[in-house]
Amino acid sequence: MAFPIDVYPADEVKLIEKAYASEHNSDCYDLMLKAGKSVYEAIAEYAPSAKDVWIFCGKGNNGGDGYVLAKMLLESGVSHRVFAIDNPHPQTEAEIAFENYIKAGGHIEYDLPNKGLLPNDGIVEYTAPSVIVDALLGTGIESAPAGVYAKWIMYINQLHSYVFSVDIPSGVVADTGYVPGACIRADITVCMLALKPGLLTGDAVDYTGKILFSSLGVNTQDYASVIDKDLTKYSLPIQNISYEGVKCNLPVRYKSFNKGDSGKVLIIAGAKGMGGAAIICASAALRAGAGLAKVALDDTNISPMLANRPELMSVDLNNEEELVRAIKWADVIAVGPGLGVNERTYKILDYISNLEDTPVIYDADALNVLSTFEQNYYNENRVITPHLGEAARLLGCSIDDLSQDRLAGAYKLWQKYGGVVLLKGAGTIICDGQSFSIIREGSPALATGGSGDLLTGIIVSLLGQGLSLKDASVTAACIHGKAATVYAREHGIIGTLPMDLLSNIQGLINGKL
Repeated sequence: MAFPIDVYPADEVKLIEKAYASEHNSDCYDLMLKAGKSVYEAIAEYAPSAKDVWIFCGKGNNGGDGYVLAKMLLESGVSHRVFAIDNPHPQTEAEIAFENYIKAGGHIEYDLPNKGLLPNDGIVEYTAPSVIVDALLGTGIESAPAGVYAKWIMYINQLHSYVFSVDIPSGVVADTGYVPGACIRADITVCMLALKPGLLTGDAVDYTGKILFSSLGVNTQDYASVIDKDLTKYSLPIQNISYEGVKCNLPVRYKSFNKGDSGKVLIIAGAKGMGGAAIICASAALRAGAGLAKVALDDTNISPMLANRPELMSVDLNNEEELVRAIKWADVIAVGPGLGVNERTYKILDYISNLEDTPVIYDADALNVLSTFEQNYYNENRVITPHLGEAARLLGCSIDDLSQDRLAGAYKLWQKYGGVVLLKGAGTIICDGQSFSIIREGSPALATGGSGDLLTGIIVSLLGQGLSLKDASVTAACIHGKAATVYAREHGIIGTLPMDLLSNIQGLINGKL
């Protein structure tokens, strides 16, 4: 089934399940049957030649899904083994599934199948299976798996079998994507009922593999009334957004348009020795459709920039009178890439922070300077684009604190600074105080210097073409991530440079990729 747009934290999923149960004989066992069937169908599609399947079950409902699957494998004649941490919690749907499997002739093993706990601890007594199903831990964990759970997770990872995780890889915190300790590395994650935010952002993206979604026949929007955002973990709705979801935001250029109709963009960037940041940012702005782009940069960088991109206009960053005129000329401003943390940057930010009608994107060194301001933090007419290190400085906390809950971090940034917050990283998060958007586009090809400058250029271009702060940020992030994915698919991830992506940015802004 296609990905849903709406994303639900674990406490909201529990409310949906409780409401569903009240309408269906006070239990959700039929959902468990559908969940097990979803995993069975995923194995049939993605590992059709599997000759043996090992299922590892915990004590909760995640394990119950595993027992339903085991019964289906048993009835289909598929060779399998079931390993259980312990018997399910009594008087639960999981216990019903366990008992039904036993009654059908199933067998449960409570010890791992070798003399030592891990394969390298002793003589291995088995041939690793072709498929493993992880049904150990569900969405309830908040800390690192401990004891036998941690040991079994380590064991599974060392088998190097093809792994399907039920709902979420065991060890991932479902709400945040934080991985605090041992964690299953899945090849396929079959997410059930509702999409969880932790599958889409943070450390979890290294563990989920390909994500499949099964609604179990439930339309979660039918249960919106049972969710009180004032009482749940996140006070804002969460959506996941891909490039396909932002095509409606792509700018339209009518036949009558001239360059002035497509936005006058000013980029304040590129101190001495950092001209590349300005060139990358401005090039992206042009390829994303800016009608006029002017760059204020150190005069030593002007000739190299014009040799590379003659379509750009230039302003000497050190000429205060010229810079003020350029600021007044611009419809929208981006400030920060390669600008440096110095007295000049402080003066520039102090001046543009008082602009009332011109939206400003703060990136890179503009964020580093902003983090030192003692007052006047809040501004509704700007976008800030921090990575985790910059975000930690802006909030006065540690990177580790932020990485444990990126959604909460983005919300705190919005509370303090206003406007739109774009928190970069795997599963970029955008918050405008009304909702969260998790961007489902991206590639490790972007893990190179200058990628953030590229993103800033796309945002400022879309703002100049009339998109709102939120739409420009979300659309730009999707184009940025998709451009890298498309390029890396053909050329490879390693060695991809920001300027390599310009042609794909142009294709995507025109809806042609």
